[in-house]
Amino acid sequence: MKKKIFQGIAVVVLAAVFFGLYDYFRTPQTALEREASQILDSQELEMAVGMENLIPGNVAEISGEIIASESQSVELIGGVIITRSTEDQAEWPRAGSATFKAKFDGVEEDEFFGELLYRFSGGFLVKGLQSENLNQSNSEE
Repeated sequence: MKKKIFQGIAVVVLAAVFFGLYDYFRTPQTALEREASQILDSQELEMAVGMENLIPGNVAEISGEIIASESQSVELIGGVIITRSTEDQAEWPRAGSATFKAKFDGVEEDEFFGELLYRFSGGFLVKGLQSENLNQSNSEE
């Protein structure tokens, strides 16, 4: 009787250890693999964060006009900074409009300019350059 109880406990402990090790060593899902909790424009981000619809750790799909670009990140209108995932192989645009999917890291205040910056990491390019209005002169708009 004691032997069966000991064997049962041993099986439960081994199963728990196996599951714990599996969960610990598995690779986390990227932002591209996770479902976006919010799909919004970069200028709507302040309202979504203020209403707590978007909290740190959530994945969002953000569209907007690129105003600055570096080798591993872009800045969209509205103070949205998206850092590129190391797994993203797409060529990121340096100007124009684009859509990205990334994990929201939080909000910080720029000490120099005093504006709010919305940080995203692990970004993937979802839709590239929206080119319908790129080559128009000011008289055609």
